[in-house]
Amino acid sequence: MSALFGGKMAGQVEAALALRSGHGYIGRAMSGDGIRMKLLNPAVLILKVSLLVPVLVSMLCPVFVANAEDTEADAGAGSEPTVLEELLPATGPLKTKQQPVDMIADDEFKPALRDNLPQLVEKIQVERLASDSPYVMLPHRPNYVLPLSYQGRPSDREQNRVLQHYTGDPDAEREAGNDHLEAVFQLSIKYRLSEGLLGKFSSIDVAYTNRSFWQAYNGDISRPFRETNHEPELIFSWQPQNKWVDYFSLAINHQSNGQTSSMSRSWNRVIAQVASVSSTGIYSTRIWWRLPEESKADPFDPADNDNPDIDDYMGNGEFTYIHVMGNHNISTMLRNNLNPDKNRGAIEIGWTFPLNRKIKGFVQYFNGYGESLIDYNRYQERIGVGIKLSDWF
Repeated sequence: MSALFGGKMAGQVEAALALRSGHGYIGRAMSGDGIRMKLLNPAVLILKVSLLVPVLVSMLCPVFVANAEDTEADAGAGSEPTVLEELLPATGPLKTKQQPVDMIADDEFKPALRDNLPQLVEKIQVERLASDSPYVMLPHRPNYVLPLSYQGRPSDREQNRVLQHYTGDPDAEREAGNDHLEAVFQLSIKYRLSEGLLGKFSSIDVAYTNRSFWQAYNGDISRPFRETNHEPELIFSWQPQNKWVDYFSLAINHQSNGQTSSMSRSWNRVIAQVASVSSTGIYSTRIWWRLPEESKADPFDPADNDNPDIDDYMGNGEFTYIHVMGNHNISTMLRNNLNPDKNRGAIEIGWTFPLNRKIKGFVQYFNGYGESLIDYNRYQERIGVGIKLSDWF
């Protein structure tokens, strides 16, 4: 203590460290004989403390001032960020730069297309620009999510059929079945392989569409994906210089549900599509020819044709009309096998309306055959509500 403060100062510090005892204060002092205890009067103690405080302040103030000056100097020189600051994202707007791009001029499009569907013109322009980047996947068909979808006739027919086959019990059935309520979503993308092979607006694309039916609310059977249809295709398309036809495409299409045994469904088609633009929307017709496969007698045989009669339910084509009403679109799809004796078909109606700049609300209704491959030969009725992430235009 004496070495730090000096002899006289040490006495004052020792007095400040005195401990209260009884009615007075017990102090201690150092002498050659060791430690001796003495009783300090409170008034004397207060006096000594009052003398000690200014001394301590005079000693500590230079340290505080020096630390403050160092802090200001560090701030002015740009102090190193802490570990926490390095982990946090940077704030503020991103810097931008001007980048020249080549867009398709508006006058390259047909007047009817420019006048009636300027939003489709804009989509084609942006897609053509984005397709130049190797990092971009373009939307193909509409991408949507229907978290609330109610099916009128849920079926466990195929699952029970497999269970009966492998157990040998013709009456075997699942303890719990599929619910009416499920989620449906579609993800569809394409990648442009080539452009300009047959004129300015011609292109070759490879595309993939995934449509899933998810028993998301059915905890009794562990919320499985009841059905998923995979649809890869290679598409060659162009815009003819014809006043009646605004779009034409030819595609090689494979569709499968990725299942095995008797639950497997698949077919291969060549699909031709033509579309025309009017003052109220778009008319589109798709016609397909199924590539032949050898039929099989045993449905559990993994080879050959899984569904030889699918044409009887899906027909050989479909017609779609998309009616445009400002920011709202109403689409209607019609499909029929054109067989008057065993007539089967389907209708699908969709209503799209804006929610914000990027996301749209979506309501979809289906009635008929062929909504999914697993139930292509079962009549089904469904209504779903959700959002649409991308549309035809």
